[in-house]
Amino acid sequence: MLLERCGADPDDAEAAAAALDQAPPDLLEELYRTIESDMGGLKWLQWPKPPPEQPLAGLYPLLSAVPLMDAFHRERGLDRAASDLVLADIGEKLRLNRRMHGGAGLDVAGWFTGHLRGSLYQLGRLQFCVEGAESKPLLGMHIRGEGGPLSPEAVADSVSQAVEFFPRVFPERFAGREAPTFTCTSWLLDPQLRDWLPERSNILRFASLFDLVGPASQPGTNGHEDVWRFAFAAVPATPAADLPEDNTLQRSLLKGIRAGVEWQVPMGVLALDRL
Repeated sequence: MLLERCGADPDDAEAAAAALDQAPPDLLEELYRTIESDMGGLKWLQWPKPPPEQPLAGLYPLLSAVPLMDAFHRERGLDRAASDLVLADIGEKLRLNRRMHGGAGLDVAGWFTGHLRGSLYQLGRLQFCVEGAESKPLLGMHIRGEGGPLSPEAVADSVSQAVEFFPRVFPERFAGREAPTFTCTSWLLDPQLRDWLPERSNILRFASLFDLVGPASQPGTNGHEDVWRFAFAAVPATPAADLPEDNTLQRSLLKGIRAGVEWQVPMGVLALDRL
């Protein structure tokens, strides 16, 4: 399943298979039940970090729940190709964990409870997660690292797909309303990036599509962990002197870091008329 549906690298798939017998069965059962009992639930569940000696422990309940996700998708009229697009994020994050930690692991397994419970979908370049109260449904926008250029055309295409997709697949939440409200909480929206990235940066053009809410009013606004993880594939404790400078983004961020910039994670609301 890791190779054929999640797009995982052979090293990660083999490591996961080899470590399965050592995973704590009670924990695996408990985590699986949280998915099974909340299919169709919003966003993601708060799972504990995996035990240090079992960095793949959170992966196994996710894979066990794939049939539940498949059934949910089929009930909503989605085919296996749509399901596999969702699962491809697992392979990506396994690769990211290997780069960060030097071995197989999935330190953000709880993030995928949104995928497996049927609330998150990949539509073109972007992911969209069903969020918000029933009276005011929202779509949270997320950006995979391996999704390709974050061009304005790709963003517009993804949003266009989402405007059609969610009223059709979730009519009880989105049908008969105006266009959904799209939100994004990401270090990519940090206004400080304007001082460090090239003017024609796709990141800056993406950020310009949003009206910010915060960041000061938002919890967890410090962007250190996200920037280290997603821009440098590094653990947060990595000294700035040891971070890679392999591309324009990394070099630009490092200039800011050396100048004392503390990156933030603002929340923004998409202005559809700017697409």
